[in-house]
Amino acid sequence: MDKEKLEAYHRENIRLISVLLIIWFLVSYVGALLAKPLSKLSMFGFPMHYWVSAQVSVVTFVVLIFVYAYAMNRLDQKYGVEE
Repeated sequence: MDKEKLEAYHRENIRLISVLLIIWFLVSYVGALLAKPLSKLSMFGFPMHYWVSAQVSVVTFVVLIFVYAYAMNRLDQKYGVEE
């Protein structure tokens, strides 16, 4: 792979990682911001903010892993570096 193609591949990879990290941060941060208002509600005997942080965050993070794997496979195919 020539240098220009390699740099373009790297830029797209960094952009993808940056977007996914921002989403990860926002999901974590929003859960913390909503802790006080959601603590008045409960689900299965647990405060609602527990469920938001414990369930929604984990599901979001797992989805981000699959999104990253899918996007990187497409990026690899685009630049001809797939395995």
